[in-house]
Amino acid sequence: MFTIEMFVLAAAFGLTYGFLLQKADFCFVASVRDFISVGDSRTGKGVLVLMATALVGWGVVLTFGFASLDELWTVPFGLSNLIGGLLFGIGMTIAGSCASGALYRSGMGYVHFWIVIAAMITGNLLFSFIYDPWAIDYFFEPLATDGGYSLYEMNTPFLILPLVIVGIMLLLTIKRFGVSGFLQGVKDSLTDWQGNPFKQQHWDVRFCAFLMGITATIQFATFSNISVTGPETRMGGVILGSIFGEDAVYNNMYLNEMFAGYPSVGLGPEETLVIFILVGAMISALLSGSFKIRFPKAKRLPYAIGGGLLMGVASRMAPGCNIANVIAGVGGMSIASFIAIIGMALGVFIATAYIFKMPLLLFHNFDDEETA
Repeated sequence: MFTIEMFVLAAAFGLTYGFLLQKADFCFVASVRDFISVGDSRTGKGVLVLMATALVGWGVVLTFGFASLDELWTVPFGLSNLIGGLLFGIGMTIAGSCASGALYRSGMGYVHFWIVIAAMITGNLLFSFIYDPWAIDYFFEPLATDGGYSLYEMNTPFLILPLVIVGIMLLLTIKRFGVSGFLQGVKDSLTDWQGNPFKQQHWDVRFCAFLMGITATIQFATFSNISVTGPETRMGGVILGSIFGEDAVYNNMYLNEMFAGYPSVGLGPEETLVIFILVGAMISALLSGSFKIRFPKAKRLPYAIGGGLLMGVASRMAPGCNIANVIAGVGGMSIASFIAIIGMALGVFIATAYIFKMPLLLFHNFDDEETA
């Protein structure tokens, strides 16, 4: 059973994530797309900081016994992770945003991303009815192992592998930028302030990524692993149940499993967290004066709907979105998440390099191109 404390805690985490995502303008698809398009690595550096923080954070939590191995987010691994990640990467490039990016930009007033989220939830439900009765036998079982696996299950102290991996990341960074360049980057990320920071439109993405990693580590130790598309799938189940009755949910194998541990078909703490990401992003945007209802042009609607549908289906195939795999998956050193992230990066690359020759023209500068 859920307690009121769990909902309050979930709301607090959601507000924090939403606030930081908006301040950082943080989007996984942009980290790959912008580097391919114009060589811009700023968001990519934020993703790496987030991964490094999660790795060390999860190692510390496990080392000191604040959580156990059975609380790690691990799922069966195989080609289904790669295929799901690949399709998710293509979908989010078409839609113009990753799962977390769609949430914080919806909180800023972008109607385009409200449509993306609605399409994603529709895609989640579409997958559930493809999965049962067809996909489980002919797609997932042949392409995946029987169980998930984390590198933490190796017979080594929990902090060893995270420190080794992060140490290698630091050495490569120092080799690329030098010691002075690395230290200057750290200094810049901590001193990027102009007046009242809460009214400032953007904070350094590396600083925000570090804070998100710390927040996610605390969440892992006290509450749960962070997830976005899983709760969104349950939201879709709630809508489905309210229209066709709860039997429509419980009679579907996939949706029935999604509500395992829930007392009924309803919203729980994890769904509350996702909702409050929107609220946190809205608060951040209001404080900085960047909130504004913006309607997309008609020519964008196929991208929002098509990309969102593909993201919804693919997030169940991978499984998980960019935020769950990058934070909870990498932090938990899940083999499935490493495979899914590779697939997502490949998907963004393929869509950017071969489907959209000018992705910045298509997806950037929403403030200038969308009507008020």
